[in-house]
Amino acid sequence: MSRICKHEFEQEDPFNKGYSLQEYDLYAKTGLAIRKNLKSNKFELVNIKSKEVKYTGTLEKIVAISNKLEGRENTWIECSAYCSRKKKAGD
Repeated sequence: MSRICKHEFEQEDPFNKGYSLQEYDLYAKTGLAIRKNLKSNKFELVNIKSKEVKYTGTLEKIVAISNKLEGRENTWIECSAYCSRKKKAGD
């Protein structure tokens, strides 16, 4: 089971401008990863090898699709204890 903190996706990848440095890989059999498009402020589910975008939307939508594709509810959204921007009321 894995926790995803939306704040982890805010730093830009210096080698892939416009996208988050953080990527969250799903099960290897899916060949997909979650990343954030910093220009559109949307999360994407992308093919790891080809970088083809399969789905775009909110983090909630992308995690729901990811769980469905993996066949398990093994990923959820929650700030970690080490998050520098711990979730505040209304965040």
